[in-house]
Amino acid sequence: MRLGVITLGHVHAEEFTALTPHLQHLEQLVLDVPFDDPLSKHRAELNRAVDAASDDWLLIVREREIVDEAIAREITDAMRAQVAWGFRIRSVPMYAGKPLRIGVNDGELRLFHRRHLLRRGELGVQGTVVRLNNVLRSMSFESSEAHREYLAKNGVPHSLLRRLLLFAHHVVVTRARDGNTLRYLWIEAGYDHGPQANSESA
Repeated sequence: MRLGVITLGHVHAEEFTALTPHLQHLEQLVLDVPFDDPLSKHRAELNRAVDAASDDWLLIVREREIVDEAIAREITDAMRAQVAWGFRIRSVPMYAGKPLRIGVNDGELRLFHRRHLLRRGELGVQGTVVRLNNVLRSMSFESSEAHREYLAKNGVPHSLLRRLLLFAHHVVVTRARDGNTLRYLWIEAGYDHGPQANSESA
């Protein structure tokens, strides 16, 4: 079997080497767009990458994501079985070694047969789309200390009142309940780290 991997952002080949034992050919195609943008914003660039691929099956991997053995096996099984021409895959952010549980994530179309790809509008295929059971792991901070250190260098602290209000809002919106996710949201609520924060702190 053969597979092309379209990568968004800085993705090293080591992040998807788990696929190698299952394939005869593995090709990486770099898509030079912001890794966290919706793919619908870059259909022209994506279509060019699809046209440049030498393989019919294509997988999209974003910066910080890792293809582990479980999802690699499921991806190649799906390609072999061909029960659908497109497959949705969830990306689960990992924080301090545990998954962040933020809202409901149905995944997005990441694995597809290029001959069935719809070339305009939202990313889709002609035919059935199935969601895979396993997930891509998206790596964030290795610890809450590293998270705080990053925000202290790159953000502007919020007042306690604003932090409390933002934290409460984030908890309601994300429906977070576990301690690891709540800790992440509390730390995030403590700082403004958008573009305006960077300009203020410069």
